[in-house]
Amino acid sequence: MTDQTLLPALNLRKIWDQKKSEMLFTQVEAAKDLDWSQGAISHYLNGLTDLGAPAVIKFANFLGVDPTEIDPNIETSLPHVTKINISYHSEDISQPLKNAYLYSRKHSISTYVQLCNETALNLCGCDAQNDFTPSKTIVQLCNVEDHLRADLYAVRLKRKKRLHFYKKKDLPETSKIQRVWAVVGFNTYF
Repeated sequence: MTDQTLLPALNLRKIWDQKKSEMLFTQVEAAKDLDWSQGAISHYLNGLTDLGAPAVIKFANFLGVDPTEIDPNIETSLPHVTKINISYHSEDISQPLKNAYLYSRKHSISTYVQLCNETALNLCGCDAQNDFTPSKTIVQLCNVEDHLRADLYAVRLKRKKRLHFYKKKDLPETSKIQRVWAVVGFNTYF
């Protein structure tokens, strides 16, 4: 087995052992619920049989976990997965990014921007050292009228390329703003 196929088996084994003691089931009982043989389950758990997307999804449903906890690379094989373009980089909001994207299981009308520094993370109370890595963090933005209760806003100031982040009470004067978005959330990717 390659490292790529070994990781899902290792993850499955770890989750299986944890859930087995929580849910109180045996391999024989699980095999009956999953409509597999006990031997097939043993082969998956010990990495003797490759975990394809259908098996990962079946195990994830049975164990009550997200399929990506078993196989972090399964996103593109899951149903209803959308490839979302990352539109801009926060250092230069005037130039669209090319070939930058992430996979999401939700359809979205949001704009996605890759962060380059800790400013926005610090504003929303995130610990950049522990919670997020700025260069691997995408901020999800939408029109202000689509998220009226936003606590954090992304602003492009007039004659500036960089995206700035402000709490509602700290927003600059309207005359200085070229465009403002409501911050919906942050996503990380690896």
